[in-house]
This record gives sequence, C-alpha cells and structure tokens, in this order.
Amino acid sequence: MGIRVFVGAVFVLIAIGAGVMAYKSPKKNVRRGMIAAAAVSVLLLLIVPGSLFTVSTGEIGVVKVFGEARETVTPGMNFKPWFSHTVEIYDIKTRQITIDFAAYSKDAQTVTGNLAVQYQIAPDEVLDISREFGVVEVLEERLKAIINERAKSVFSDKGAMLIVESRSSLSGEIEQRIVSALDQYHVTVTAVALADISFNEAFESAVEQKMVAEQEKLRAEYDKERAIIKAEEQLEVAQREADAVVEKAQGDAEALRIMQTAWSALSAEVKEAMLRQTFYEKWDGVLPGVMSGDSLDLIIGSSGVYAPQQNAPATPVVPAE
Repeated sequence: MGIRVFVGAVFVLIAIGAGVMAYKSPKKNVRRGMIAAAAVSVLLLLIVPGSLFTVSTGEIGVVKVFGEARETVTPGMNFKPWFSHTVEIYDIKTRQITIDFAAYSKDAQTVTGNLAVQYQIAPDEVLDISREFGVVEVLEERLKAIINERAKSVFSDKGAMLIVESRSSLSGEIEQRIVSALDQYHVTVTAVALADISFNEAFESAVEQKMVAEQEKLRAEYDKERAIIKAEEQLEVAQREADAVVEKAQGDAEALRIMQTAWSALSAEVKEAMLRQTFYEKWDGVLPGVMSGDSLDLIIGSSGVYAPQQNAPATPVVPAE
C-alpha cells in the first residue's frame, strides 16, 4: 500500500506540474508538450499504482487473468495490470486445523476428543489449489471433513480399554491415516496432537474401579512378598541360632569327652587329691549333723583327724561310733 501511494503521488505531482507549465507557457509547442505529459501522468496514475503489489515472505501469489489462474509469483515487488489481472495471496507457513470429534469404539463406547493437525501448503502446488478450491478456506473445510473421518476410523477399530491402554500411540496412528488421505490435497502434514480423550460416565467409572482393583491387587502382592521376605529372614536367623546352639553343644560334648579321657588317664591317688581339693574349695565349713558311710573319708584322713587345706576352716571332726 505504501509504494502505491508513493507512486500515485509522484504521478499526481507530475500531472499538476505539467498542467501548470502548460497554463503559464506562452509557447504553443511547450503547452502541447506539457498537456501531453500531464495526460500521460494521469493515465499512468490510473494504471501503475493499482498494478503494483507485494508478496511477503512465507506467501505465494496466484495471478489470475480475467479470473483464470495462470501463474504464481514469489515474495517481493510485482507488477500486473489491475484491469486484467488479479492476485490472490496464499499463506504457505505452518497452519493448524483444530476439531472436536465424537466417535464410537469397537465395543460401542462413546469417545470424544480434540485433535489438532498442523500442515503446510505445498508451494509448488498452490496453482492447483487455486484451480481446484479457489481459496484456502474451502480447502480447509475439505481437510477438516477428512481428518474427522480418519480419526473416527482409528477409534472404531479398537475396543475402549485398548484405546485407554494405547493412548500414547494413538496420535501417531491417526497421523499415518491422515497423511495418506491428505496427500492428494497438495498439503504436507507436519504434526498431529490428540488431546482430551474422554468416555461416557459409566465407562469412566468402570475404568476407575478396575484401576483401584489393580492397585489393591498390586498392594496385596507387595504385602505378600514382604511377608515372604520377612519369614525367610526370620527363618535364616533361626537357622543361624540353631546352628550356633548345635555348634556350642558339639563343643561342650567334645570338651566333656576330652575331660573324661583325661580323667580316665589319672591314677586313683590323683583323682582322690583332685576331688578333695575341689571339695575344700567349694565347702563352706559347715558339717552335716549326721554323717555315715564312706562319705566321711572325703573330709578326714585315715587318722580320723581333719586336715584342712590352705584357707579351709580348721575344725576337727570326730567320726560317729
């Protein structure tokens, strides 16, 4: 628009200047020349500004001659006679189509969701789009119908639970079907995003109950595993304690056997001396009121007189008659 105003202003100034000079000039030839210049300026004013147009980066211009699409023009300044040529601008940057859809799963569950599809118009096929659809808005309406139909076909092939379980891969599957379907419409799909999938309340409740049941099952399995591990740990501790008891018992038995073997090897005199020594060490010095039999020999010698050891009480004992 700016360049058009500038060029139009230039031609207006030329026409005015030529008219003023023609009016003031006394010479006929000069007046005729200025009048002609003014006339040409006016003619150019009517043609040139309206024929200038610019195409911005990321756009393609389609030139129509008397309504028929003939060619495309690239970004920059262009000139086409306005009275015979028209230009339609097509945005070839990334565009997005967003649709809300409702579909049925394979097991007749209602599924709703939101789908966003990003695409670009193929620059070298803009002329075909113009000839087949006229404007981009008509093309997008066609694309929306195809996207909606392809999205529904993906859900109709799967059961509701499978849709829930494979939700992360649904966008890729829908994209594959959309790409193959839109290839003939002169566009390139760049991304597909599936969002806000939901089911009817009854199914949502059933899924929630199933998830709770699975969580409880996992918790029960975890508790069971913990109980088994704890029991195994207790069994291992008990086994170690039992092994320690057995080992101690075996040691005690071995020590007793060694003592018995050593005792058997001693002479009677040594045995008697050891017994007496042990008795003296353990005796508290108090005699029983009645003593009989050979037990007296443990504390008196053959002379009948008590013979204490180093620290034993020196109390004489007289055997009963």
